[in-house]
Amino acid sequence: MYKDYLLKTSCSCGGIMTIHMHTLIYSAKIKIKHVPVYTCGECGRYEPLSCIKGDLGKLIHELGETPSKRHISFADRNEWASVLNETFAKGLFAGGMSELEELIRSAIQWRIDLLLDVYRLAVDLNDHKWMDETGIRLSQLTVQPAESAK
Repeated sequence: MYKDYLLKTSCSCGGIMTIHMHTLIYSAKIKIKHVPVYTCGECGRYEPLSCIKGDLGKLIHELGETPSKRHISFADRNEWASVLNETFAKGLFAGGMSELEELIRSAIQWRIDLLLDVYRLAVDLNDHKWMDETGIRLSQLTVQPAESAK
């Protein structure tokens, strides 16, 4: 996984940034929902998780400079965003941040296991397109390439 502490990080102002799902507005026309960001309670600064910045940049590049008005769920394009969105949608967490972090870690591990099973099936079927798609999805959650699942 990318960080030991998934739910919070330090802000440049010295405050603590906590994770939540955010809606970004692009070119005043497009709402990109379900973007995981860290937000600082002290200064109000927010930033996307480092592990999703590449995919978010790709999406914005695909939209172009003059996009038409629409709504997009980033959770449909990124596994981290999808897992976090599904976990947060479950509601309140009586155990606080530690319970939420454990639920997120479990959900990520479950998704990795599922994608590894899908990847193995794609290998067995010799479906290279499916292998590539699944490999991309796996790479969004892991630091090891999908080929190690063979």
